[in-house]
Amino acid sequence: TAQLRRPILAVVTGLTVHVPVVKEATALGCAIAAGVGVGIWPSLAETGEKLVRWDREHKPNPENFAVYQQAREKWQAVYQDQRALVDGGLTTSLWKAPGL
Repeated sequence: TAQLRRPILAVVTGLTVHVPVVKEATALGCAIAAGVGVGIWPSLAETGEKLVRWDREHKPNPENFAVYQQAREKWQAVYQDQRALVDGGLTTSLWKAPGL
């Protein structure tokens, strides 16, 4: 659920995750873009600052972020090794992009 994903996203990325009051944020963004496009509002950034309100925010825990960063570095090393095996024809990839 979103209740669980948001704090995890904050910890994994190390960024604060803002939860908007308006849950249909995509629709609000489209309305803002349309208003800017027809000249009702001056810019996306300025209008967003005026119209978007935040319900809550999730701040990352620096200690947990460090744990995720270490795991990410290990995963990247393993992934590079696996790619070398695939590129060398020693194994096959478990994933293939659509259309290839």
